[in-house]
Amino acid sequence: MKATVNGISTYYEIHGREGAPWLTFSHSLACSVRMWDGQIAAFKDRYRILVYDTRGHGESMAPGGAYTLELLAEDLFEL
Repeated sequence: MKATVNGISTYYEIHGREGAPWLTFSHSLACSVRMWDGQIAAFKDRYRILVYDTRGHGESMAPGGAYTLELLAEDLFEL
């Protein structure tokens, strides 16, 4: 799925059962949501899981400018 977050198209997936506690996985540099496939398989029966491609990675937009920790945190909060 895609959502507009802070003005950019951001790719995300939600897995697991509704009503379960949430887990959010945020990947490192040069990765995508696919790095979490093993964790999704292991935890999806007990948790609701959000994985997303951070700006400039995977299927999310790659706008110009600095990607500060503050900006990346704002993206997650908005998502």
